[in-house]
Amino acid sequence: MALIKCPECGKEISDKAVACPNCGVPIASTQTPNMQPEIRVTPVVNTPMNNSRIKMGKEIKEGMKGLNTSCSPKSKEICVILTIIPFISLPIALIGGLLKLDVIIEISLPFVLLSGMCNFYVGKFKKGLLYTFTIGFLYIGLLIDLFQLKVTGTFEDANSFPVIY
Repeated sequence: MALIKCPECGKEISDKAVACPNCGVPIASTQTPNMQPEIRVTPVVNTPMNNSRIKMGKEIKEGMKGLNTSCSPKSKEICVILTIIPFISLPIALIGGLLKLDVIIEISLPFVLLSGMCNFYVGKFKKGLLYTFTIGFLYIGLLIDLFQLKVTGTFEDANSFPVIY
């Protein structure tokens, strides 16, 4: 292995390198019959296609099941279930209060306090705490999150990746 100079930036690189690690210029090398390496420089053209590939490469995130996706690895169905739990448990707690059954209230009220669990699940801890202490902004915030999850598909995790699977 020999060191050669990059034709673009002048840094020393391996003769077996495909591209310069410093500036990224592709370097194609071929072996001649007398085993002297012949270096060819492939120019990189800044076309909109190349720029979009570079931009897209920076935004790729490892998704579920090893797929390269630009979305959250969190499950949409789990988010929906965690958002619906307070909607079910609060009416049960109210019914228990009307019937004066403390056992029903004691069982269902902790589930009402779990109204921030979807936000904890996707990594939004501050919003999760706020929803926990305000019962999802009195269910308005929970309705907005449910609408974003089921209708518009714009609910995002803490890294601003959409929760779509």
